[in-house]
Amino acid sequence: MKKLILLSLIVLFSANIFSQTLVANVPTYRNVIASNDGYLLQGIIIDGDTFPHIKMYPVVIYPKRTFANDRQRRKYNRLMFNVKKVYPYAILIGNYYSEVVEDLQYIPNKRDQKNYIKSKEKDLKDQYEETLTNLTITQGRLLIKLVDRETDHTTFEVIQELKGNMNAYFWQSLAVVFGSTLKSDYDATTEDQYIEEIIAMIENGQL
Repeated sequence: MKKLILLSLIVLFSANIFSQTLVANVPTYRNVIASNDGYLLQGIIIDGDTFPHIKMYPVVIYPKRTFANDRQRRKYNRLMFNVKKVYPYAILIGNYYSEVVEDLQYIPNKRDQKNYIKSKEKDLKDQYEETLTNLTITQGRLLIKLVDRETDHTTFEVIQELKGNMNAYFWQSLAVVFGSTLKSDYDATTEDQYIEEIIAMIENGQL
């Protein structure tokens, strides 16, 4: 069950919605402005004049959660602890998966593809095997869910795609023995809404 954890552009468009008389007023964006500290900023050009342009992204601030009893508080705090521990590895696996899938497009030979996947698997094992094998069963189940969040594929589907059906069903069978499943989906709106809330707070710097 531990090994399965290891395995586990912005589209730009434009529309011509302005008449010829308004074209000069259409903002143009480019990285052209250098600040006094030497940072490169995005600039916006309007009527030939260039101004600094910094995108502000929405930040959701969650109020302090209240609980009906101490048992619920302890359960939530434990979930928070586990998410904070596991989430970085889910991001890591998601990045590895994206990299592998993209690189495989340029490796036509099946044998070379297998060798490439093995090399990436070895990279993960060499760097993270000791840490990931020390995860608890609960943390392992959570990581399986978060792999689905980061890749939009269940851990079973990731193994199936990269390692084949036999490997996927083998590790699925082993997971079942431990009372888990590699086919766990992530549902941010219902079952996993607390997890999604905790992740949002982590990304917002609240945790």
